[in-house]
Amino acid sequence: MAARQHRTRAGTPGGDAPTQHASRVDLGTVRFRDNHLGRKAAIVRPGFHPDRSSDAVMIPVSRRGRRGWASFLRSRARSRQREPRPIAPPSAPVDVIVPVYRGLADTRLCVDSVLASPVRTPYRLVVINDASPDPEVTSWLRRRAEQDGRILLLENAENLGFVATVNRGMGLDAQNDVVLLNSDTEVANDWLDRLRDAAYSDARVASVTPLSTNATICSYPRFCQDNPLPQGYTTARLDALCARVNRGVAVDVPTGVGFCMYIRRDALLEVGLFDVEHFGKGYGEENDFCLRADAAGWRNLHLLDTFVLHTGGVSFGAGKASREHAAMQVMRRMHPQYEADVMSFIRDDPALGARLALDLARIAESGLPVILALLHNRSGGTMRHVKDVARLLAGRAVMLTLTPASSRRVLLRLAEDAEGLELAFRLPEQWEGLLDVLRRVGVRHVHFHHLLGHPQALRDLPDLLGVDYDFTVHDFYSYCTHISLTGRDERYAGERGPGQCGCCAPEISGPKGFGTVGQWRAANARLLAGARYVLAPSHDAALRIAGFAPDARMVVVPHPDLAGAGTLPPAGPAPLRGDAPLKIVVLGALSRMKGADVLEATAREAARRGAPLEFHLLGYGYRAFHGCAASLVVHGKYEERDLPGLLASLRPHLAWFPAQCPETYSYTLSSALEAGLPVVVPDLGAFPERVQGRAWSWIRPWDTRPAQWTDEFVALREKYFRPGKPPPLSESRVLGSAGFPTPYADWQYGHEYLAGLQANPQVTAPFTATELVPYLSTHFMTARLRVFAVLDYLRTHRLLQGLAASIPAAWRQRVSDWLSA
Repeated sequence: MAARQHRTRAGTPGGDAPTQHASRVDLGTVRFRDNHLGRKAAIVRPGFHPDRSSDAVMIPVSRRGRRGWASFLRSRARSRQREPRPIAPPSAPVDVIVPVYRGLADTRLCVDSVLASPVRTPYRLVVINDASPDPEVTSWLRRRAEQDGRILLLENAENLGFVATVNRGMGLDAQNDVVLLNSDTEVANDWLDRLRDAAYSDARVASVTPLSTNATICSYPRFCQDNPLPQGYTTARLDALCARVNRGVAVDVPTGVGFCMYIRRDALLEVGLFDVEHFGKGYGEENDFCLRADAAGWRNLHLLDTFVLHTGGVSFGAGKASREHAAMQVMRRMHPQYEADVMSFIRDDPALGARLALDLARIAESGLPVILALLHNRSGGTMRHVKDVARLLAGRAVMLTLTPASSRRVLLRLAEDAEGLELAFRLPEQWEGLLDVLRRVGVRHVHFHHLLGHPQALRDLPDLLGVDYDFTVHDFYSYCTHISLTGRDERYAGERGPGQCGCCAPEISGPKGFGTVGQWRAANARLLAGARYVLAPSHDAALRIAGFAPDARMVVVPHPDLAGAGTLPPAGPAPLRGDAPLKIVVLGALSRMKGADVLEATAREAARRGAPLEFHLLGYGYRAFHGCAASLVVHGKYEERDLPGLLASLRPHLAWFPAQCPETYSYTLSSALEAGLPVVVPDLGAFPERVQGRAWSWIRPWDTRPAQWTDEFVALREKYFRPGKPPPLSESRVLGSAGFPTPYADWQYGHEYLAGLQANPQVTAPFTATELVPYLSTHFMTARLRVFAVLDYLRTHRLLQGLAASIPAAWRQRVSDWLSA
């Protein structure tokens, strides 16, 4: 349900007559049409185009019933709709209604922001104190009302709850439009003027809801999520940007959101007030009103040129979830199509283009260097590194990412998790569009993090944009088509010579567009040689890449996930008491090359012997493990932020890294080092140099067999862990890096990386929502996606669920793989 966060505490209507301050009004008796609970609500289907008869950009209405997947297919057979018919607003003032229960800081911000906004629209600020339990709230409201004649302060003698309190405010004057405004909001600029302009852009507009940080289907920058204000922005600055970029842009919504909702008086007179009987305890009342208005032929608009901050700082507290659930049950009973219509709106997301235009405008006006990072579309360390660097440089640079996607597309996003930008470009057809966007947002630097999945043409981006570029080594895809220097058995295959893996012969076919592997390697070597820096997170990775591309300007710089070796806790084991088993933890998502088969075989061997060893996989394997349940516990997938707590709870004695390929860094090793765990690592890749000279650390041959690993762990338990005796530092022997120059020993992302990168020049012509339509992710509907949509509908249809479940899993997987290709 699209419902607000803020509510006043519900109570029972009645009691003594309410009092008022600052102005006295005769409430009298205002007759409204009886509440009509409409059965059928309509949803609006968008198609961007400027409205010829109004300054507002409206979306043509397409009314339909409950059709589910049909909205996803974007049917061409839409009925033609009438053009919006703008009308002049009445001369009566607007009542801005702010119900207050608690939260003095939020209330002060809200009230003062309304009074400070330079609006042309005549209004009065109706503040209703719903029997606040905070004396300081009541005291402040009374003082503020005495100071400003624009405030009409009403005080409920007892707590009526949000719905009855709002109805009281809406019933004050039968002529005035109203704005319902939560007390945990902040407005700015000419916000009320723009809301009223949208409300009268068509004769049948009932409600208007602006953008906000915390407004479900009206949220920005991430749709349907709670958001912080974008970094560097105030409410006034972001609202001004909305007004400049999306002037007059509005889309139809199935329901408004009550944190800030403009309601026209003529709609109230026809549809009725909020339904206290069914929604008196809060949540769902504005949704019910909007659906009743829709059933009566009115429209509900989401206005994209106005932003109102909603912090969600005042809420029901502990009773919020139960009230939401109860309201949802009432909505389902009274408006059975409501959820389907909201989900259709979410799938269509007609406001997406306008939100993306704001994203691009924020980048363009940032005045910061804009960096474009190219990487693959797989999860793992590469994406984490890019996000880490983006966080490190926040406020000093803007980081965009470009990743490959299906149907010959690339996706342009902001690297920060708190952002919602995503544009899709089909290549080569939309190549010029991609270049246009990158130029207009002011990209000043390109950083290649991975080439996997990208077309060859993207290598030319630095030249076409006229900028320098860097290259970061995350694996060995520069010269190994297998990526990890592994053969078909997914174990380290060695190297034939510098820059020549043992698994890819130069004469075999290379990646698409490059002829042979030899030709592909030559193109990659040229790319690396032209980079400003080639960054490697370990000496091992740098030595291998230097052998492949000797002309590259190599810099060895660890990933910035750790503050520095000096800040890490000293290694030390948890106490091992009596006959307790040695508890060994393995971290992450394990493939064969990460050591899943080795872990399984070692755990099986330990179980067969009855060895005092207990293995734990914090993560998961690429397949189910067999024959080792007695000695191996698989804990499943975890969120990175939860890993320290999981390790603290598990209290393992050591962390084991059974990798079968050379890692360039290893984030899971970082987690073990941060936890102060003893570690056992292979003598391969970055592992040895990262633990060299560290206490309670062992380096062992990467190709140790399972029986030998079992012997090794039993020996470690008896020799070191039972007596609590640390091993000699020779166990973590120091690996020299002789022959490798390190002229940038003090190189840092916050300094050297940004050196020479020019600030983004101000871009004066922002993108419009219409311009971005060809690049919306939802705009692409390939034949495969159409098939997927139909199959998804059939799979979830009530009458066909049983048939779908009877299809063999292998067949379903084969179809899924084809659709995902």
